[in-house]
Amino acid sequence: MDEIRTVRDGYGTPRPPTQDETAAARTRLAALIAAEQADAAPAAPPAEPAAPRRRLFGGWRLKLGVGLLAAGTAAAAVIVMTGQDGPSGKATPPLAQGGHGFTEVAAKAELAPTGRYWFSDDVSGQAYVMRPKTGAYAIFGAQTESHITTDTGAKATTTYMERDLPARPATKEDEAAWRRAGSPSSLRVWSNDHYWTYTTQAKPWSGGETDSMKGGKFYGPSGTLLSKEEFATLPTDPSALANAFFSNKGWGGHPLAPALKKKFDLKPPGKMTPRQKLFEAGGAIRNMPLPPKVRAGLMRALAAQPGIQTVKDAVDPLGRRGIALAAAPESVTWTAEYGAPKAEQGTFVGRDELVFDPKTGELLSEQTVLTTPGGAYAQLKPGTVLNYWILRQSGWTDTKPQPPADLPF
Repeated sequence: MDEIRTVRDGYGTPRPPTQDETAAARTRLAALIAAEQADAAPAAPPAEPAAPRRRLFGGWRLKLGVGLLAAGTAAAAVIVMTGQDGPSGKATPPLAQGGHGFTEVAAKAELAPTGRYWFSDDVSGQAYVMRPKTGAYAIFGAQTESHITTDTGAKATTTYMERDLPARPATKEDEAAWRRAGSPSSLRVWSNDHYWTYTTQAKPWSGGETDSMKGGKFYGPSGTLLSKEEFATLPTDPSALANAFFSNKGWGGHPLAPALKKKFDLKPPGKMTPRQKLFEAGGAIRNMPLPPKVRAGLMRALAAQPGIQTVKDAVDPLGRRGIALAAAPESVTWTAEYGAPKAEQGTFVGRDELVFDPKTGELLSEQTVLTTPGGAYAQLKPGTVLNYWILRQSGWTDTKPQPPADLPF
């Protein structure tokens, strides 16, 4: 992942963040969200290269469990909410009101089994457009697979593993164009404010570090720390869960909240946008050891939020079809302020989605889908996934999970 990979390769795989470090990251995240809402002025160019991955729609994301913060400003992105979808058709399924068609999906999630271990195996990636003389094509780069296991037993630990995945053409048509270009194994792309090169080679699993959680605590809503027993007593009512995860009170009334606020001198985040609620719910569903009924309640809570709509025929990058909860599309403009070449400048529209398996209620993917091509993505079709976190597998089990040997693609 650009600079992060450079540092990691030079100094070895870093240890997982400690409990205090991740708590600090979460609370700083809350402050950054509040700051973004209070001050919409463009940020000054960074002294060093910005975050390695080009995040499409601004904001900050926290990958729960590993405490990874990714900067969201990409080549002076200007964000405008739009109430219109891109071109209609199968590529961009129509939106329906939030809870419409989603009730049965949440009900199936409620029936999932429980166990000692909560685990998630996810793949993240970003779309880039290559423009050789033989014809433009899209690739997925910055692809990383993470395997995170939370042991809720007496030891109360979280184990992290990670591997870099090969860059690859996005579709069969892109693969044909890639072959016409000579099947290059090294792919140079513009990322944030600099060029970066991805390769078609995979790397082995690394890590295996275990983070021992003091007092048997795990990260819960709004930066709180909860034991397995406290997770089990979380409300299942959607309104109560919305208050805990989406409220501008922010800290959920947990006893640790005053200490966190005092330690970091932070105020609760402001009112969340529908998109921020989508990210908050996605991170919790993907990584927190939530009991099935709580998980299902959070899904219902998100579906009931104003501005959240349903996509009935969503598709993730693994080709799995599902039903999605989505925020309204947003228009993004990238400028030359940080040196972006002309081909990377311009405006496009995309929407953020959480895709669920309609048969099991499991989360399949958190993704951004192109609705109106333009700018850096002018050559792509509506419906193209621009960035994603795919869940290959996740769930509760009584057998300690192991990372898969096979590649996802």
